[in-house]
Amino acid sequence: MTEKIQSDDFTVDENKAILTKSWFLTAGETDARGLMPVTLVAARAIETATEHANVLGIGYADLKEHRMGWVLARLTIEMIRYPHINETYTMSTWIEGYNRRFSDRCFEMTDAEGNTVAHIRSMWVAIDMETRTLADLAQVETDLYPVVDRACPVAKDRAPMIEKGAPVETGSYTFKYCDIDFNRHVNTIRYLDLVLNLRPLEFYDRNDIDRLSVSFDHECHFGETVRLISGPAAREPESSVTEIHAGDRRAVAVKLHFTPRERRE
Repeated sequence: MTEKIQSDDFTVDENKAILTKSWFLTAGETDARGLMPVTLVAARAIETATEHANVLGIGYADLKEHRMGWVLARLTIEMIRYPHINETYTMSTWIEGYNRRFSDRCFEMTDAEGNTVAHIRSMWVAIDMETRTLADLAQVETDLYPVVDRACPVAKDRAPMIEKGAPVETGSYTFKYCDIDFNRHVNTIRYLDLVLNLRPLEFYDRNDIDRLSVSFDHECHFGETVRLISGPAAREPESSVTEIHAGDRRAVAVKLHFTPRERRE
């Protein structure tokens, strides 16, 4: 049996199947209410997935040898509660399944007492770094993917869509230097920032995001001007969807469901 892997940053079980990592929520990381913002939840999920892929030998450096790279295609976050300032929180991740084109990865976030505060589901695809098209994961050894039979209560979601014929609101934004990451395309979290900033501070003082679902369809780049189109979600009028359009194509769609804060306290 392989020994349990542990570093200063994370632990991995003996089968390398589940990686667990903890953080301390500092004041500079919180939102205006002193809570962990949902954008940081998303960022921690990406960070944890990256750490696990590196441990498994299917990280950035490994896939680069095949001219491939991982791209986040879908992300759904369901929040039970948001950690407070000066809280320690922990995230665990595991692979639920995979095929030649994509991998399903799940997460659970807990507080210092071990209580679950969030469940997360994601789908990652491999792309050819030169053509920016889908790549074939069969090039990577399949025994590097330890699939875990562990329940994830987040259901697989359809790509968010605005209700057909519903009124929409439009805006625009041009991506700037601080929006771009090392791949020279717009960073995942910047899309979420853009959508969340459409609402005023007072709205977030009264409401919590209890579910966020994102579909990443196409890349955007520095200097590109996008249109923002918002409306009620198709088949889910209690949720809202904002689509980010670059030219004649939809680049990203973000679905949000809010709960009044007094119902959660």
